[in-house]
Amino acid sequence: MKQYIAVFKSKTDVFGFIEKMKSYGFYTTAVSTPKEAHQGCGLSALFPANGLYYAKNLINSGAFRSFYGIFVIESDFARRTTRRIY
Repeated sequence: MKQYIAVFKSKTDVFGFIEKMKSYGFYTTAVSTPKEAHQGCGLSALFPANGLYYAKNLINSGAFRSFYGIFVIESDFARRTTRRIY
């Protein structure tokens, strides 16, 4: 299963991003930033795989100055991996 998180250095940007993604119809919520990110304000925005295109467009719009990166979280029954993709 794949999920994505957007990491920001500002909680204001996290919640702004969540609000925008929800307005596009994607279930998006605040989660703790994974240690693999090595950055951020402690909170990140978790969104589904089918929202990746819209998330990148939001980031590219320049509306979120504290953006750090998008990470993919892949998990199977045995382990979970997190890596930066954008």
